[in-house]
Amino acid sequence: MHPGQPVNQALQQVDESSWLFGDRILLTRQATPAAGCPSWGDGNGLYYVVSEPPSPLPPSRPLPAESPIQKLYDAGGVSAVWRVGDAICKARKYPDPDMTWEHVTLDYLHNKCPLGQLSFALPRVIHHVQSKDRYFIIQSRIPGKTLAEAWPFMDESTKEHYVTRIADICAELAAWTGDGVHGVDGRNLSDLYLTPLRGVEDMSPGNLLKNCVEIGMDCSTFVFYHCDLGPGNIIVNLKERSLGVVDWEMVGFVPREWIRTKVRVSSGLDLPGDDDEVRQEWRRRLQRRLAQNGFPEIADRWMAWFMGNGNQDGKEGK
Repeated sequence: MHPGQPVNQALQQVDESSWLFGDRILLTRQATPAAGCPSWGDGNGLYYVVSEPPSPLPPSRPLPAESPIQKLYDAGGVSAVWRVGDAICKARKYPDPDMTWEHVTLDYLHNKCPLGQLSFALPRVIHHVQSKDRYFIIQSRIPGKTLAEAWPFMDESTKEHYVTRIADICAELAAWTGDGVHGVDGRNLSDLYLTPLRGVEDMSPGNLLKNCVEIGMDCSTFVFYHCDLGPGNIIVNLKERSLGVVDWEMVGFVPREWIRTKVRVSSGLDLPGDDDEVRQEWRRRLQRRLAQNGFPEIADRWMAWFMGNGNQDGKEGK
């Protein structure tokens, strides 16, 4: 990616077997892995290999329609995600240089819970770099479909199965406690819902703690939480009724009340679609299951605090 290119064009084709990912990663598709270089399968017997690009950078162009690399998500100038064989490549313009990086959180999870000790799948970090104001990470891909893709085709029992599983995962993670409102390394937790809409976007541990106290949360205990459990970040295998969780950027220690409250107030966790009832079905079901599991919420107090500083961007999942 040459200077000035938007984040959603971070992955560019150089030739039929090589691609630039940002300005510090060259991907090459070849017959065998390369010793000492991160690599993974392309799903067809070849391998993608990571190396440093030459200087100056070679000419590149946008991915053609017939490219084996598929863009999965595009938030314009903020972030984008591609599937590259058996891996996921993510690029984002980071809003906060003091945030906890996703690779740090994933390493923390894998070190804390070796393979098989968690009840769900999570990706492994293959490679990551930071360049200027941008962050690039390559992760293993969890096979399956997003919950957003699969939800319209699920019967009632399958929907309830996955609602229950995510609520149970919230409880599983909440067994881990911290000493404040922050990421796993004590740095900033990038959850803007814990800052007022029209206030300063200060996500430092001290400011987030102050905000939680102002909202009226119980700040005597802080539990581990994935603050972005929307349908696009849950990967399901309907045949095996298994699941994985991805996008570990907005993750850290929070007051216990924030778990269910975030589900109630964040329209970012909605299903896709134009109809409010359809979009909010996931949040409605999940927050009710969390209530049954004993998670409290303070959505009304959060609303009063948040509206006192601006306007909410979505509707509550009742």
